[in-house]
Amino acid sequence: MKNKMSKTPVAILMAFILTSINALSREVISINSNWNFSEGIETPRGLGWGAARQGSVVVNLPHTWNSADFMADGGYRRGYGSYRKEMEIPIEYKGKRLFLKFEGAGTVATVFVNSSFVGEHKGAYNAFTYEITDLVKFGASNSISVICDNSLKLDVAPQGGDFNMYGGLYRDAWLIVTDEDACISPLVYGTSGVFVSQLLVSEKRAQLRAEVITSSISGYEGCEVEFSILDKDRKVILSKTTPYINNDKAVFNVNIDNPHLWNGVRDPYLYETVTTLKRNGKVIDRVEENIGIRFFYIDPDKGFFLNGDHLKLRGVCRHQDWPEVASALTEKEHLTDFAFFKELGINALRLAHYPQAKFMFQEADRNGYIVWEEIPFVGGYINSSDFDDNLKLQLTEMILQNYNHPSICFWGLFNEITGNFDSILAQLNDLAHKLDPYRMTVAATYQEGSFNFITDAIAMNKYFGWYYNKIEDFATYFDTWHTNNPDAKIGLSEYGAGASIRQHVGQFVQEDDPRPSSRGPWHPEEKQTAIHIAHIKMITERDYIWGSFVWNMFDFASNHKREGDTAHINDKGLVTHDRSHRKDAFYLYKANWNKAEKTTHLCSKEYVDRKENITDVVAFTTAPTARLYINGKLIGKMEVDPYSTVIWRNIKLDPGRNLVEIKTADGIDSAVWTVN
Repeated sequence: MKNKMSKTPVAILMAFILTSINALSREVISINSNWNFSEGIETPRGLGWGAARQGSVVVNLPHTWNSADFMADGGYRRGYGSYRKEMEIPIEYKGKRLFLKFEGAGTVATVFVNSSFVGEHKGAYNAFTYEITDLVKFGASNSISVICDNSLKLDVAPQGGDFNMYGGLYRDAWLIVTDEDACISPLVYGTSGVFVSQLLVSEKRAQLRAEVITSSISGYEGCEVEFSILDKDRKVILSKTTPYINNDKAVFNVNIDNPHLWNGVRDPYLYETVTTLKRNGKVIDRVEENIGIRFFYIDPDKGFFLNGDHLKLRGVCRHQDWPEVASALTEKEHLTDFAFFKELGINALRLAHYPQAKFMFQEADRNGYIVWEEIPFVGGYINSSDFDDNLKLQLTEMILQNYNHPSICFWGLFNEITGNFDSILAQLNDLAHKLDPYRMTVAATYQEGSFNFITDAIAMNKYFGWYYNKIEDFATYFDTWHTNNPDAKIGLSEYGAGASIRQHVGQFVQEDDPRPSSRGPWHPEEKQTAIHIAHIKMITERDYIWGSFVWNMFDFASNHKREGDTAHINDKGLVTHDRSHRKDAFYLYKANWNKAEKTTHLCSKEYVDRKENITDVVAFTTAPTARLYINGKLIGKMEVDPYSTVIWRNIKLDPGRNLVEIKTADGIDSAVWTVN
């Protein structure tokens, strides 16, 4: 049932007014094009070089200098890179306020405008904003210089990890122009300045609090702030105005009766918030953001619940890493990845091991994915006040910049840290709850320790059958852990195995000690498939495992890796690094998680030339039964198991050519296998 206010003439008039506001009350202008880039340090005019170094090139953002060398045998370049842009500032902007916003720069970025130092930002994965009003020349050309440094810094996280730390202005950059000296502040840790808290939510009522942070040079005389919420059809369902701006903040407490809940992939319903700052009735600034209203919790025995309903979180992990562009992704690459997520049928995402692009959260909101987002506390802990401060800064930025995204339910605080770090973890946990009391903290661990009981929930990175033990030892480990810690909320943050699409075996047999092969050059695809077949069953049978996240959705670059058949690649992805090939395990999850699409997939199709004449034939399908034919002869008909899998063991192939076909009510798949 909709709020009655949305049907009144006043509400209709307000909707018209909101959609007719002069968009020039705030201008957000892309400054991605035409940057001059050079390796090393190029100091701005007035400080040294004064001109582009020899060998400089013109680039557009997003840009990283590691796009060509990130898989080089000698390692990718870590050090300095300098960006410079000449930009005309119109004389009409005089009297307005100007801000520079960078959505990401690796790893430390020092910003200058017209040779004047603006600021230094430490951390590659969050946005940062600086005001430049007093530094620009209106009606003239202005120079913006940014010196980036992606070398290892002992006071900046991360300290390392199984991924590359790229350098450069690898996300979008913007010039923000506000109409007068008063504005909704873009200076609060790179945020929009609008924070909507969900104090208490049920199907009957949502109690919300909106806090609007403002900034003014001359004061707020004649100013008022208006906060409105619109439904999906852009009809105003509530609006409040206040002239009270105290300590640069305006606060609104609002209620929505019978809210339309954001309900994951089933119904990712979004409201729109419109916040305006007015002076003497004129709109001088405006911010629009989507919100979704929902409530959630984890039961230690029954798992994750969204809006009161149990939801088994079926997720994947994702790195911001593509061939040829490395980390300098555009919306095109992000949307391609989301198409894979949708095809697979996930309902959850772990964006590891650092804050990813804001566009990712916007798309997760629209698609209904439950998101685990984490700071880059990975690769080691430096026990120093400077490092602690940087962890707190990156946590603060991550939470506040993404505060309004309904998809985010978990703030991740570390990944596989060892040693004595309980104290800083407790501080981070307290800070996260202070900044955001309405979400859960979580961490990814792989060993026992007191640190596993500090965050609200914990999850394990476990690779049974790949790095150690037998695959089936997964069940014993988790059952024992849950029995020993019945009040803890335990999930699975990473699991899986490597696979090369060029390496195959007719029948996979578990090793007594799998570690040498996992660290070696032989990663047959059938091993990955077998490990995932066993894991999907064991995970599904255990509701106390509140969520699971396959490591990884895509193969990704990791320069130090020397495993499998391709150096510098972590090949645990369900999809190859270039997104050209879905591995067999991808179809296992698609058949189980995406029932909306019909799937029939024969595994090991790429194993064309064979030495063995005995093989297992494995297939995944959404159909209830499957038939196997070889060279037109029916070998057998089989009921599909509860996990969309059929396996014919010890099938004998004929010498020479074998046409192998899987036929189901949902499709046909085939391959030609030749026994030499």
